Amino acid sequence: MACSRNVLFAVLGVVLMSPLPSWGVIALRHDLEIEGFLEAKNILRTPMFRDAKFIMQRNTAQIEGKYYFLREGRAFGRFSTGPLEEASLTVIGRGVYDSIYDIGEALSEKFTYEERLQRKFEYKLREIYTDMAIPPFALRIGRQQVVWGETDNFRALDVINPLDLRWHWSRESWEDIRIPLWMVRAIYDIGKFGPIEESFVETIWIPWDFQRTKITTDPRRPWAFIGDGLRTVANSAIIGGQLYDLRPQRIDRKPDRSLESSQAGIRFKGIWGGIDFSLNYLYLLSADTGVKVRRDLSRLDPTPTASGAAGTLYSVINTVNPRSHVMGIAANYSEERYTQAVFRVEAALTTGVPVRLAPGASRRLDPDNNSFDTARRSVLMLAFDRPTWIRPLNKIRTFFLTSQIFWRHYWDYSRLYRGTSSVVRAVVDGRVIPGRFISFSRDRVEQDEIVITFAASTSYGAGGLWQPLFVFAFDPLSTGAYNRLSLDYLFSNHIVLRLTQDFYWRVSGHDPGPWSIGDLFGRPRDSRHETIFSIIFQF
Repeated sequence: MACSRNVLFAVLGVVLMSPLPSWGVIALRHDLEIEGFLEAKNILRTPMFRDAKFIMQRNTAQIEGKYYFLREGRAFGRFSTGPLEEASLTVIGRGVYDSIYDIGEALSEKFTYEERLQRKFEYKLREIYTDMAIPPFALRIGRQQVVWGETDNFRALDVINPLDLRWHWSRESWEDIRIPLWMVRAIYDIGKFGPIEESFVETIWIPWDFQRTKITTDPRRPWAFIGDGLRTVANSAIIGGQLYDLRPQRIDRKPDRSLESSQAGIRFKGIWGGIDFSLNYLYLLSADTGVKVRRDLSRLDPTPTASGAAGTLYSVINTVNPRSHVMGIAANYSEERYTQAVFRVEAALTTGVPVRLAPGASRRLDPDNNSFDTARRSVLMLAFDRPTWIRPLNKIRTFFLTSQIFWRHYWDYSRLYRGTSSVVRAVVDGRVIPGRFISFSRDRVEQDEIVITFAASTSYGAGGLWQPLFVFAFDPLSTGAYNRLSLDYLFSNHIVLRLTQDFYWRVSGHDPGPWSIGDLFGRPRDSRHETIFSIIFQF
């Protein structure tokens, strides 16, 4: 692996030292452009501001190329294409090497050689699609991202592409952690339609490519989703006051890669009286995975085991992704006369949201006796954006201020809805059993879930080379909070130096909340305060 590291650092050094004339898209020919970035990201976790651990040294190279093979009705400058006026091919590739699995003792010693190989390298053709223009139609076919809606960092209508949350949760740019899908996207440009201007209809069709939101529950990984419990796995169960070995089995019911698993959506977008709005409908498979407990397949073996347990529980679960309808609206309005602010709103109703039920739920609520149900959930987001003078802090440039309230509501709510399960120590007759751990679900889903965010950014110095950012998010129900303080320095036309400090707070209580901003990632025994330093080369 030393050879791979040397090659990567050599390439990084050559690119950083290359005398490229400007920061932007590079035109290799009149019909071929490339752009991209190299980034070295280093993360130091500082739980409770002591006992710091080096948890990430992620080196990323991403290159985007665009080839305009058809212009003004002629392909490759030779062949007439009739009504097909424009066409291009876009390819985006990404390669990653996280050296922490080689140099960080906290991680390298926890994994086998094969496991480290799997986790430290990533080579992906992230997006590849062709754009075609046949006025008034525009078509994009291939592996791509599609973003609908007005929200920042929380999802209401922006649910077409699932997320990869395994390596740094949702603390990265969503463009980098969305999982591109193979799909067809078509736009019909209507133009002026009665009192509505700049209107169009957009449709998407995902014929077979279904992907789940990706998380990791491996407690050895830095961003494992483990709930409000210990960083280990359950190996036991307590039944009737007796301790049993636990042998779980998972049967994956992931939708097949077939036309029966197709997903689709449509939206109408336009401007009416200064209001930029859209009406949206999506027919999807839920990217959030539900769990059905198969009590009909599980069994209890009462034969005492060599570990001293009274027997063995063979537990079977199914993982499922139910069908989901998403209906919603999104709008923004720039009010120039009184507030000089842009107001944004987004509302969505989603059916088929998978939820977990607490053990012992009645047959009325859980007729299949599998601790699984689906729910209807609505989301409402209200936000504003405004450039604002704060002269005591910056005499020559405005601050960009933005804030939003994000409210999620379960319409067919039950107090038996449960969130993330936790792993706790096994206790029998008031005695903690060494080396024994059980899974316990104490995270109750609330009918109403609210998060409030605020962010401010500006720039200082000649040419605005220093660019600070402040982010604050607060969950008033679980009293969890998240802060980000970040500073970018534009070292040159190509190089950005970025220093970031993330804080995770809990004001009171033990409810981890649904937003992953407070107690879940900030509890005293597993605090995830982080210091991040990045070097980014853009071209």
